[in-house]
Amino acid sequence: MTSIYSSFKVIASICTVLLLTACGGGQTQSSLTPEEGQALVEPTQAAPQATGGFDNPVITPDKVSYTLSSPSNFTPGKFASGHLPGQLNQKFTVSISNNSAAELDLATLIVKGSTVAGECVDIFDGDNIMEGAPTEPLTIGASTTFGWGLSCPGKAGDQFSVTLSNAGTTYVEVKGKLA
Repeated sequence: MTSIYSSFKVIASICTVLLLTACGGGQTQSSLTPEEGQALVEPTQAAPQATGGFDNPVITPDKVSYTLSSPSNFTPGKFASGHLPGQLNQKFTVSISNNSAAELDLATLIVKGSTVAGECVDIFDGDNIMEGAPTEPLTIGASTTFGWGLSCPGKAGDQFSVTLSNAGTTYVEVKGKLA
């Protein structure tokens, strides 16, 4: 029995050595061009389908209407997440009317804000009714409104841009100023 156990240990040791010597050995050549490699780390953003300002409907070619209210300052609630020290907390409402020929998936909607000083981050705050976009598809002919919050670098009066996108398609871009 001892010889079988010893033989097993020797075989296991040899297998371990063979496995370890095969790990990470050679260099790999990338078949990507520098442009393709850059595209993997920097997402490309297509031009928005429609542009406009806060408080005005912005309508895409497929007849979906987006209206973002003018941003205002707010104090995040006790359990809010995403707000950053030293940044302006901006809130606004997003109203969407689906006049297109298909349901609109809002569960994967991406709201992205930016200022001349940099990118904003989402604030989720149940106390201020900013809990993200609805998870149910927006049916044809239906409308919805929901609150959104962003923590943005900069100061009041700086240029402020908000884009709404989904699956690599930027639907609208709304521009104005930080509150």
